[in-house]
Amino acid sequence: MSRILRTAVLALAAMGLASFAQAQQLSPKSTCVNQYADVPGMTAIKLIRDGYEIKAGWPGGLWLQKKLETYFCNTGRQLDGETLCWTLNDPVRGGPCQ
Repeated sequence: MSRILRTAVLALAAMGLASFAQAQQLSPKSTCVNQYADVPGMTAIKLIRDGYEIKAGWPGGLWLQKKLETYFCNTGRQLDGETLCWTLNDPVRGGPCQ
């Protein structure tokens, strides 16, 4: 099971990199589908203490899950005030291409 999850996460990461490269080439008037929402003030350790399990990880990031709630958190060093974690949501169209 964890091997399948790891493979799926790697595939999603590769697709994310391809989407990022494509987003760099879009015109300023373009809109994109977004499935992540910033969670200001959230950290991986807060989620772990709240009962979330690490489902996948690699240097610099963790996927954490509790029931149907899923988060991605950076584990590297970030600048003060930067977002460390994002929640995975249903895709929403018409958002900014970042």
